[in-house]
Amino acid sequence: MVGNHPSDTMVTYRYVRVGLVALVVFLLCSLGLTWAHSCPQGSISAFFYTRTHAVFLAALCAIGICLIAYKGSRIGEDALLNFAGFMAFIVALVPTGPVELCQPWLPSVSDPYGAVANNIASLFVAVAAGTAMYLALQRWRRPQQPPVASAPSCAEAATLWKTIATALLTVEKRLPAALLVIAIAGAPLLLWDWFAEHAHVIAAVAMFLAITLVAVYHACYARAAVRRHLARFYATIAALMLATVVAALVLLTVGWPFGVIAVELTLTVLFAVFWAVQTWDVWDAEDRYPEEAVPTLANAER
Repeated sequence: MVGNHPSDTMVTYRYVRVGLVALVVFLLCSLGLTWAHSCPQGSISAFFYTRTHAVFLAALCAIGICLIAYKGSRIGEDALLNFAGFMAFIVALVPTGPVELCQPWLPSVSDPYGAVANNIASLFVAVAAGTAMYLALQRWRRPQQPPVASAPSCAEAATLWKTIATALLTVEKRLPAALLVIAIAGAPLLLWDWFAEHAHVIAAVAMFLAITLVAVYHACYARAAVRRHLARFYATIAALMLATVVAALVLLTVGWPFGVIAVELTLTVLFAVFWAVQTWDVWDAEDRYPEEAVPTLANAER
């Protein structure tokens, strides 16, 4: 950064972060417009068969690119982001079955423009939201002291924090390889009819579980840097996301009407809130948490 002008690299980094939040707004806005002008669906996935079709595909694929492009502070976090991004593509490209749809619509030769108003309106709302967020952070966010993880400050953390950090260190040794194997193994499994029918749901659950673990990483980063409020926030987000994923699986099994879309919307909003607050937290290059934060917390005296 030269003077008050961020470098091209820094601007690109910020665009990736803000753009991901804008993409969630893009999807949610299109869902809302489709719902308002037709009727509700039982899940977000069912909107694949509505005027949200193009936005559903575009938003999820772009979210996948952003997650893959963003570099985590540790190899475990980075592997989780890459995995979540790959799963976002699967969610977009492998639809759920067209069961109990309400007023479905898909582009056709006879009606190619039926979703244009919905999609373009949603695009402008997303651009406005992303631009407003970027300008607000650029103008009003105050510079912060760079985060530092010291052994004395980490020693003061509760045992639970140190246990979680130790678990992350243990898991991340094999995490990148394990996630790669899972992703590759899924390809031939798509030849199995049952798996192909459930691949969308499996990928969505895997994506959100990966993001949940990313939130756990950031909770540990923040606690190691003695940012207790942020640590509690990230931990709360992770707990809520995990609980919501479990609730979604239960509701899918029970088949409660509109229960699935309720928890899906909750998960989507939690993800957007997590990413937006994290964007504020690590807005500048020097704000990113040091790689040694987790091991310092894990190895602190108990």
